[in-house]
Amino acid sequence: MPGPVVSQFIEAFPLDAARVLERADPGPAAQILSELPSSAAAAVLRAALPDAAARMLARMPADAAAGPVSQLPVDLAAPLLLRLGRAERGALMKALPARASARLSMALRFSPRSVGSLIDPDIVTVRPETSIGEAVELARRAPKSLRKYLYVLDEDQRLAGVVDVRDCLLQNAARPMREVQRAEPVALRAGAGLRQASLMEAWERFDILPATDRRGVFLGVVRRTALLRAIAESGVPALNDDLGDLALDLAELYWRTAYFFLAGPAKDGRRG
Repeated sequence: MPGPVVSQFIEAFPLDAARVLERADPGPAAQILSELPSSAAAAVLRAALPDAAARMLARMPADAAAGPVSQLPVDLAAPLLLRLGRAERGALMKALPARASARLSMALRFSPRSVGSLIDPDIVTVRPETSIGEAVELARRAPKSLRKYLYVLDEDQRLAGVVDVRDCLLQNAARPMREVQRAEPVALRAGAGLRQASLMEAWERFDILPATDRRGVFLGVVRRTALLRAIAESGVPALNDDLGDLALDLAELYWRTAYFFLAGPAKDGRRG
């Protein structure tokens, strides 16, 4: 187990620790997190890029992962669990305290007729200060996660910008992503209905769009082909889609209200 000095350093400088562990093999990185106090491991998971954090989390024993995950705000923990395989996610949910498990279950609840049901979470993400050279290396190490774009997240995992991968190849490798990102990117709301999402004008320019929760936390991407296929397979007449979207909005309001009462006030002033 890391000594108290190492644990204190990691908890005091979680971003620096996260950057080191992101570049390490997920197995050894997960072992280090498993041996840290829950507060220190939670600080690292919170600071790490979500795709890297999820890879480490997937390698941790469920009992060891439950401690730090239960200390994360729900809006940051939910995207991590969304990136886990079904077996890993199920084991972790069972290991969590009942209250934390219930809150995460609500956060991960998506209607089959909502954008959330189509999200692909296995996507490369970077920070605003990440250099283009580092971003390209991250993409090369995770080719299955690489699509057409790199998604830039702020310190709270909210979507801050999007960078076309092709643009990276034409830029100085030392430039930070914040200088080349397209700010204020168009994003889908995970709780939105399928027809509502299909009417966005951005589909005229893009075949992939990012999806976020109601706080702007990045969850993954949705492809236009998947959206159109889901609408075609839903079997719902077009004239009833407005009513279906209204029902989804009411359902989201219900779960948001239930989540509010279950979660209670957050210690740091944030909900979750």
